[in-house]
Amino acid sequence: MKQSSRWVVFLIALALWGLSPMNAGARELPVIRIGILRDGPAVRFPETRAILQEEILALTTAEFDVRFPPAADRDGNWEPARIRAALDGLLADPQVDIVVTLGAIASNEALRRGPLPKPVIAAAVIDAKLQNLPRRNEGSGVRNLAYIDAFKSFERDIRAFHELTGLRHLGVLVDHLLLAEFPRLQSAAEDLGRQLGARITLQPVTADPEAALALLPRDVDAVYITPLLRFRPEAFQLLTAELNRRRLPSFSMWGRDEVALGVFASLAPSTDFERLARRIALNIQRILLGEAPEDLPVSFAAGRRLSINMATARAIDRSPGWYLRTEADLIHDDPQEGGRRLTLKSAIDEALSANLELAAAGRAVSAGEASVDEARSSLLPQLDVASQGVVIDEDRAEASLGLQPERVWQGTASLSQLLYSEEAWADYAIQQHLQAARVKERDARLLDVVLETAEAYLNLLRAENFARIQQDNLRLTRANLERARVRLSTGMSDRSEVFRWESAIATSRRNVLEAQATVRQAMLQLNRLLHRPQEDVISAAETDLDDPLLLIADPRMLHWMDSPRDFDRLRDLLVRDGLRLSPDLNRLDFVIAAQQRALVAAKRAHWLPTVLLQGSVSEAFATSGAGSQSPEFQVLPELPPLTLPEADDTDWRVALQARLPLFTSGGQSAKVRRISEEKARLQLERRAAAERVEQRIRSALFQTSVSYPNIRLSRDAAQAARQNLNLVTDAYTRGAVPIVTLLDAQNNSRVAEQVAANAVYNFLIDLMRVQRAAGRFSLLMAAEEREAWLQELGGLYRAPRAAPQTP
Repeated sequence: MKQSSRWVVFLIALALWGLSPMNAGARELPVIRIGILRDGPAVRFPETRAILQEEILALTTAEFDVRFPPAADRDGNWEPARIRAALDGLLADPQVDIVVTLGAIASNEALRRGPLPKPVIAAAVIDAKLQNLPRRNEGSGVRNLAYIDAFKSFERDIRAFHELTGLRHLGVLVDHLLLAEFPRLQSAAEDLGRQLGARITLQPVTADPEAALALLPRDVDAVYITPLLRFRPEAFQLLTAELNRRRLPSFSMWGRDEVALGVFASLAPSTDFERLARRIALNIQRILLGEAPEDLPVSFAAGRRLSINMATARAIDRSPGWYLRTEADLIHDDPQEGGRRLTLKSAIDEALSANLELAAAGRAVSAGEASVDEARSSLLPQLDVASQGVVIDEDRAEASLGLQPERVWQGTASLSQLLYSEEAWADYAIQQHLQAARVKERDARLLDVVLETAEAYLNLLRAENFARIQQDNLRLTRANLERARVRLSTGMSDRSEVFRWESAIATSRRNVLEAQATVRQAMLQLNRLLHRPQEDVISAAETDLDDPLLLIADPRMLHWMDSPRDFDRLRDLLVRDGLRLSPDLNRLDFVIAAQQRALVAAKRAHWLPTVLLQGSVSEAFATSGAGSQSPEFQVLPELPPLTLPEADDTDWRVALQARLPLFTSGGQSAKVRRISEEKARLQLERRAAAERVEQRIRSALFQTSVSYPNIRLSRDAAQAARQNLNLVTDAYTRGAVPIVTLLDAQNNSRVAEQVAANAVYNFLIDLMRVQRAAGRFSLLMAAEEREAWLQELGGLYRAPRAAPQTP
C-alpha cells in the first residue's frame, strides 16, 4: 500500500473511532504534529511563524489536536548543508506528521527530492520557471508534495524594469546561498540580457549592505533586488537609501512592501502573510481530511500590479509618464504631500491678505480718501508764491517814464480764502458720500473673494474626493479582472469576460487621469485667489459639518432648518438682516446721498453767490537799464528840473469778490433736471438691487433645504450600493451572476459614492452663498460676535412674524 494511502486510512480510522458510540460522550481528537523549517533565524519577518500557527489552529481546532513541538521548529542557520539535514530529520521523525518549509532554500530542497515519505508543503517558491517545478493538472503530481506558487518571475520583472527605465547595465543583488541553489539563474540572466540588448550582472551578497554596494560595478545604471531575507530592516533601509543617493533606480522581486521602504518599483503586490498562512492552513486541513498533497492546487494568485515609490522617483530624478501613473500603484504620490497645509479658515484669511483684486479695491479706497482731502482743500486758505525776471526793449523802457524798467526781477505772494461756495461745499460732501460708497464696494468685493475662496477650497476637496473614488474604482476593476481570470481558469466563463474587464480598466484609467487633471485645475483656481504661484501644491484639510466656524454646527441653526415652519421664519429673518447689512445696497445708499447733495447744490446756485477774499504782495528785487529810474523834466530854465514821483519796490492789494451767475442760457436748469433724473435712476436701481438681494437669500436658503437632507439620503444610498456590490461580487466569484450584473452594481456604487461625497460640499457651498447674500460670513466673526448674532436672530425669531420690508 502506498504511504499516502496508509495515511488516509489511518486518519479515517481515527475519525470512525471518534464517532463510535462508546466514545461519543468524551472522544479525544486525533493528535497532529507539524514541523516547521526555515532557512535561518527570522530577521525581517519574525511574525510569520505566529501567524501560521494561529491560522492552522483556527481551521483545525474542532477536528484535530494540532501541536507544534519545539523540537520540530527548526532553521538551518543559513547553511545549505544544515537546511538539508534539518529537512532529513523532520522527514524521518515519527513524531512529525506534516512538514511546512517557510524558507526558499528549504522549499527548493523539498521540491527537487521527488516522492516524499510524509506530506510536505513548500511555501516559499521563488520562480517556478527557473526552479523547473513539477506540475500535473492543478497539483504537483509528486507524492506527498504540495507547494504554493505566487507566480513571481525573474524574467517578467526584468522586462518590466527595462521598459520602465531603459536600463543598459543591470546589477542583480542576490543572496549567494540562493545563487548556489539556483544555478539556472546565471544562464537565464545571460539569455535575457541578449534579448534586451543589455548587460545583466549577478552580484552575490551576504547580509552586509555596504559590502553589496561596494561590489556593484561602477557602470551599473539600475539594480534588481531579489529577496534578501538575511538583511535586517535597518540594513535594508541603508541599502535603499544609498541606491537612491546614487540615483540608481531599483526594482524589488519581493513586492510592494519593499517599495514602501524606498525601492523604486516592483510588480509583486504586498506580501499578505495572513492570506499565505491561511492557504497553508487550508492545505493542512484538506490533507488531514483525506486529500492527497500532490493533488492540491499549487496556484496562489496574488495578483500583479506595478507599484512605484514616487518619493524615490523624485529622489533619483525619475518621472513616470501619465500612462504609468494610472497603471501603477503610486506610493507617496498624494497631491497634497509636501504642500502647504491649509484649512478653510486659513485659506480665507490668506486670500483677504494677498488677493490682488481685493488689494486693488483697497487702493481704490485709498485713492478715494485723497479725493476727499482734495475736495476739502478748496475750502481752506490757498497761498501762492511766484518769481519772475522780465527784459523788454530799451526804447519801450525809456518811453514808460520809469514804469517799466528794461530789466526787472520781482517776486509775488498771494493768499486767497473761499468765504463761501456752495459748489465747493457740495463737492466736499459728495466726495465723502462717494468715499463711503467706495468702502462698501470694497466690502462687497471682500465678501465676493471670501465666497470665491470658499468655493475654490471646497471644489478642491470635491475634486480630490472624486479622484480617490475613481482610483478606488480602478482598483476594484483590477480586482474584478483577477476574478474573471480565476473564473476563466475554472471554466465558469470565457475570455470575453476578461476582455470586458480589460476594456473597463482602460475606461477607468482615463477617468482617473481626468479626475487628477480636475484636481490640478482646482488648485490653480485656489492659488490664483491666494496670489500664490499657480503650480504650488496645496494640502487641503477636510471640512465637514462639525466645523465650529460654520453656522450649521450650531444646534439652533439645525433646529431652524429642520422644520419647514421654522425655516419660513428663518428666511424672513435672514432677509431682514441681509437688507440691512448688504454692502451692495449700502453703496447705492451713499451714491444716492451724493446725488442728493449735488441736486441741492444745483438748486442753490440760482441764488447763493460764491464769495472769495484775495490778497497779494509783490516785491521788485532788482531793476536795471533804461526806465529803471524816473526821468527829469526841465520846464523853464530858471526852474529846477521836475522829477516824477517814484513808487517803492513793494506792491500789495486786497480784494473781496462775490460772483453770482444770472443767466446761463438754461444750463443751470438743465443741470438740475439731469441730477434729478440720475437720482431717480439710482433709487430705482437700489430697489431692484434690494429685490435681487432678497431673491438671492431666499433662493440660496431654498437650495440648502434640498442639499442638507440630501447628505443623509445620499449616504444611505451609497451604503446600500456598497452592500449590493459586495453581494454581487461574491455571487460573481461563485459564478452565480453574469458580468453585466457586476458591472451595473459597480457602476451604481461608484455613482452613489460620488453623489454622497458631493452632497456635503454642495451643502457647504450653498451655505456660503447664503452668507454672501446675507452680507456676512460666520468664518470672519469672532466667537462672541457669532454668538451675539445667533442670539439676535433668536430674539427676532421669538418676535411676531412680519413680512420683511424692502428699503
